[in-house]
Amino acid sequence: MDKTSSQAFVYAKASGILGKSFINDKVSNLFEVKSLSELWTLLFKSQVPALPEKLLAEEIEKEAFKRFINQYVNFISSFDSLKGSEEILLNVLYIYESENLKEIADSLCANEIEMPSIIDLGQYNRLNYSAWPDIKSITEKSPYKWLNSLPDIHEKQKIEYKIDLQTVADLWASLEKTRGQDRKALFELYENEYVIKNIVWALRLKIFYKMKDDEILKNLIYVKEAGNPEDPLLSPVLKILNKEVDSYQDWEDWKYSDLINPHVSGEVWSIDPNWIEKSNRVKMDKLAMRIFHQNNMSTASLVAWFKIKSFELSCIRTAVESFRLGIDSSQALDLLGIN
Repeated sequence: MDKTSSQAFVYAKASGILGKSFINDKVSNLFEVKSLSELWTLLFKSQVPALPEKLLAEEIEKEAFKRFINQYVNFISSFDSLKGSEEILLNVLYIYESENLKEIADSLCANEIEMPSIIDLGQYNRLNYSAWPDIKSITEKSPYKWLNSLPDIHEKQKIEYKIDLQTVADLWASLEKTRGQDRKALFELYENEYVIKNIVWALRLKIFYKMKDDEILKNLIYVKEAGNPEDPLLSPVLKILNKEVDSYQDWEDWKYSDLINPHVSGEVWSIDPNWIEKSNRVKMDKLAMRIFHQNNMSTASLVAWFKIKSFELSCIRTAVESFRLGIDSSQALDLLGIN
């Protein structure tokens, strides 16, 4: 079908799925059930597998993830071409491909015999998983063909960092190909996501590891070059490295001050990167919802759907963990930043 028809068809299907999803006010429903069996029935409307609790918890997460990926793959397969402004639809999916590759590298470093569980991207798989454990054959037809030998366990962190850099660079390149309102909406979405990820990581390295600024910058994501003060993902970080972490006055006029932990007069205060991360997770979900409805029947709306459903998955995982660890619903919602 032509592009306009595909967009209308996909948007209608995506809207219908969101209407049945556990988002917005429906998130609390995930935490009102009394057992993992009830959670399975609520989510999947099917017979509960006869599994012990630990395995049932794992199966709930796997099934929820599988359904999400399958729905998205079905959506993008409706398009005749995923080039140019539609290329972003593939690159948001390939974020999970990079996670697969990191899992594979980790398993090879640990000399594991069996291939780890991977996220199946269907017809859009670029890694040759059937070639396990031959890393060269696994990656040779993918953008990660530079990873062609067994990684040294001491180099594992560097390998994962390089994978992340390439994944974000590819995503950014596809963002550059978008146009008009899609471009504006998607840059807002992804600049917000990766800038805050960098800021949170920088603060953790500064506060918990006492790292110097030059060392912090070597651990952050960028899309131009390392340490470039004009890089869109690094520039906002450079502006906060000199702020005092225990001075609320240093942060109250910050561009992202709506994300910081509140200050109570007379009490000791310190910037909390975990609070920023949770606050931004909720902010991103609201932003994605706005983009989905305002940019309907567009590339941006489908990317926004992907982000909304990703947040729903986080909520499902948290609900599962709350049962396993005996955390009450109020605490679980607080972990998500919803309270």
